[in-house]
Amino acid sequence: MNKQKLLLLCGLLSIIFLVTSCTPAKKPETRVVPEIGEEITPTDNDKYKRGHNIPGKLYWAGSAHDKKIALTFDDGPENDWTPKILAILKEKDIKATFFVIGRQAQVYPDMLKKIDEEGHIIGNHTFDHADLTKLDAPGVTKEIAECALVISRIIGKTPTLVRPPFGFHNEIADTAIYSRNNKIILWSLDTDDWQGPDAATVKERVVPKMKNGYIILQHNGVNPHLGGSVEALPIMIEELKKQGYAFVTIPELLELQPYEK
Repeated sequence: MNKQKLLLLCGLLSIIFLVTSCTPAKKPETRVVPEIGEEITPTDNDKYKRGHNIPGKLYWAGSAHDKKIALTFDDGPENDWTPKILAILKEKDIKATFFVIGRQAQVYPDMLKKIDEEGHIIGNHTFDHADLTKLDAPGVTKEIAECALVISRIIGKTPTLVRPPFGFHNEIADTAIYSRNNKIILWSLDTDDWQGPDAATVKERVVPKMKNGYIILQHNGVNPHLGGSVEALPIMIEELKKQGYAFVTIPELLELQPYEK
């Protein structure tokens, strides 16, 4: 190649370099880290991917992007604490979710009807409050199915939301529950109210720790030590409302069907 051709080639290469270097790169379709001040709206499929949640199967909390929370009550129904709790919820215009024991529902069918008639959601807490991790698959299925049958006979609805007693579950229990197309509902904040703390203690276990999407666990079973929990309930509701939280049921919080169709 002679000197003239070499100079021409070098000139062409210089022009190409200048053009490409000044042309802006194509904006990427997605970014891992948003720009400062930019809000990224989660998709429906992403908003429940939180902590130990298994969307469509198991939940301990709702979406972190929504200022919604859910009250839940375990171990009822009965005729002492349940009416007091229902009266508070009615006064505060709040709907909650009650995970009931099948044997208790048999003893107090009218109270179960009252929970349902007042617009609250009823979930399955097994028939005997059994530790599901100590049962085989047929045993787990029996506990869940018998509780569901009792509830269905009383209110005409079969619950699809299951809360394992003590929060104990394993692969065997999970498989048995999921095979019924049921969902496992755990909790974000445990008041441990069954141990008999006073109202101030119950409140401190909830209000300062509250976050978007959290599920609160309280009880309404046959237990003489729930006075502090019931006393704290209206106080917690008012303080959390002032913080801007909206109280919803578990189906509303997680966009789930509460009963079989």
